[in-house]
Amino acid sequence: MIGQFRILGKVKALREDKALRALQKARLILREAEDRLAALEAELSDSRATLPARERALFRPVLGQTVGMPAIEDVKENVLALHRQHQELADRRDRARDHVKRCAQALEAARNELRMRQQDSEKIGTVTGELAEALAADQLAREEAEIEDAFSRPRTRPGTPPPEVAA
Repeated sequence: MIGQFRILGKVKALREDKALRALQKARLILREAEDRLAALEAELSDSRATLPARERALFRPVLGQTVGMPAIEDVKENVLALHRQHQELADRRDRARDHVKRCAQALEAARNELRMRQQDSEKIGTVTGELAEALAADQLAREEAEIEDAFSRPRTRPGTPPPEVAA
């Protein structure tokens, strides 16, 4: 029976190792997601800071000049495209922020899974240890009883018949 518990302990240890690897992978994914979010936030901050200057640069060729409606419409489309690009960047940042939250939740789930696996391994280790101790104590008691039996019998001398057993 102890052998079965030891095998079960090995299985539990393998599952614990698997949970540990999953935890490490979740940490790595979270770290990468946080790095990506930081990069997008920096890019968005830079875009926000330079947006007015980029708009002015688009308007500069038509300001103070007489131009036709097609030129004004082109500038207007370019400004709208600039704002769309900025909004797309903000949307990517928001998606990255959501991804970081999901990764943090996955990391917490991996931590909980590892804790459960460690508890399972510990339980099996405890039960196996207790069974081994009980078996060792039982074996010791049997050996002591055998020794006690061997030395508590009356000794016979060589050549004398053994004492009769009263029935």
